[in-house]
Amino acid sequence: MSTSYILATADPALASAWERQIPPGRQIVRLHASAFSACAMPGLSAVVVLDATEEERLPAAFAKCPTIYVGEPRSLPFEQARLSGRAKVFLSYEDSAKQLREFIALVEEIAEKQTMVDLLIEKTRRAETPRRAPPALPATETGEIWDFLEGAVENLDSRDRLLGEFRRATRQLLRASHAVFFLRESDGFRADRGTSFCPFDDPMVAYLENHPAVIDGATWEGPVDPVAELAVRNRLAMWGARLLVPIHDNGHLLGMVALGIRDDGQAYDTGDWSRAIFLARLLRQFLIKSAQLARLHHQAEQSSLGTKYLPGTLILGDGENVPRHLPLVVRDLVGRVRRSHEVHRVKPTAEQPFRASAGMIAETGGVWAFWEEASSEVHDAATRARAERLGLFRELALTLSHELGNALVSLSTFRQTPPERELPAPLLDTVKDDVAKLETLAQRLTLMQALEESAPTPVDLRELVQKVGQLRELPVEVGPAPVLLQAAPRLLEFALGALLDTMAENRAHHPSRDTALQLRSTGAGAELTALLSFKGKHLELEGILPEPQPDSVPNQGRIGVFLAKEIIRLHHGEIHAGPGMEGTEILVSLRSL
Repeated sequence: MSTSYILATADPALASAWERQIPPGRQIVRLHASAFSACAMPGLSAVVVLDATEEERLPAAFAKCPTIYVGEPRSLPFEQARLSGRAKVFLSYEDSAKQLREFIALVEEIAEKQTMVDLLIEKTRRAETPRRAPPALPATETGEIWDFLEGAVENLDSRDRLLGEFRRATRQLLRASHAVFFLRESDGFRADRGTSFCPFDDPMVAYLENHPAVIDGATWEGPVDPVAELAVRNRLAMWGARLLVPIHDNGHLLGMVALGIRDDGQAYDTGDWSRAIFLARLLRQFLIKSAQLARLHHQAEQSSLGTKYLPGTLILGDGENVPRHLPLVVRDLVGRVRRSHEVHRVKPTAEQPFRASAGMIAETGGVWAFWEEASSEVHDAATRARAERLGLFRELALTLSHELGNALVSLSTFRQTPPERELPAPLLDTVKDDVAKLETLAQRLTLMQALEESAPTPVDLRELVQKVGQLRELPVEVGPAPVLLQAAPRLLEFALGALLDTMAENRAHHPSRDTALQLRSTGAGAELTALLSFKGKHLELEGILPEPQPDSVPNQGRIGVFLAKEIIRLHHGEIHAGPGMEGTEILVSLRSL
């Protein structure tokens, strides 16, 4: 049983010093004018720490509680109290601020023993009186019940207003001076008004779990259990309650209703007990329905907001007609699902701007549908595709301009040379080289149509990379495990060769043996990705390395590099520059077609 401590002093600093010395878990009350009623109920286990200057303000009901008297030694009130045996312990102000904890355990045990003795004396004095039969409800009280039920139903959507209606009913039907509802939370039972709290480990909770009966503070008709009785009476005294009504649900304690004394000062009779049980049962059902209604209101609000801000959804029963206000594509999708019993989806296009999907509901045989307006996505995709197409045309135009412009310089000189003039040997050699370049350009341009016509076949990239390296006498590093991709081998061989040839041309002043090719892989199955690294010093590749800057002049000049990039994109890959062990490397990733 928990003992309460009454700190009777007007000095906040002194009260704080006392409070710090009291063991945790004890109920501590600082005395003020309205702290307690004029008379305390029997069964309250309390220790009073009394300041000599506040003795006149202490209610007479606590004068018999074990007291620790604090004052100024050798003063008149202090010495008179010592001579009269007013308290169990006498301390000075200085000693109480430091040594109070040394006497707490002893005085607390005295308070508990004294409380048990008071209860036994109270039981021996109590005379057995026959209980009156509960009177029949008058017509006015029956009308009050119907009025209360109407108000409870009207306020079912708010727990606070619902408890207010039940509080009004207790005052009307039971004539209770006040009512406090203790409802179950995660760590105990908390009052709906004020700061009162009862933890789960309180003996009163265990008693009410096992004995779901109304408890009257004036009488104790339960089994003989001194610990439980003291705990209950202590809580009733602290809460200023006379009647305690448990709220049970199949042996599970959901809460308690603490009722004060009756307005007329009479004791609660059996009729009041019956009405209190009736109200507790009603409160249990109303609280359950109120929680359900609150969840329904929350879901309705969420659904209303979802209808406004989220994509459209629809649930149809078996054979239920599709609403006419739905988009045509959604109605058509529902019809297709009902005919095929499969899930169907529609993507947004320029003709219709909706993304929609629908399928069967196995539980009811109905149809679910989902749709959202995606015209902005269609517009963004069209804008992005147009920008990509223009970028591709720009890159192709720059590449062809570079390839053709260099070759046409010598051919223009040859055309302007008079027939009677003999061509210099260097110019003739240059013309022959430029014509060969134009022929190579024509051959590579014919390869562009193969990008669309290529058919994927299983390819072990280790063999393909080793073949490309052997043709150019480059070292190749491959792993022991095969790297199998569904790819176009002829296109990949051309792409890797074109990249290596271009890098060799760009670093003509450096030995080609410094360049190496490494093949690795990551992932497995459909997620398998081949990673190729071009290693070497002084690497240079148009548009890749050095990395292009937004304000720099474009450096796309070879059709072979242009085609190699498109072949890599065709294989869901990328090409970029990245840091390596020997400097900056050119990295290529490839996946299956």
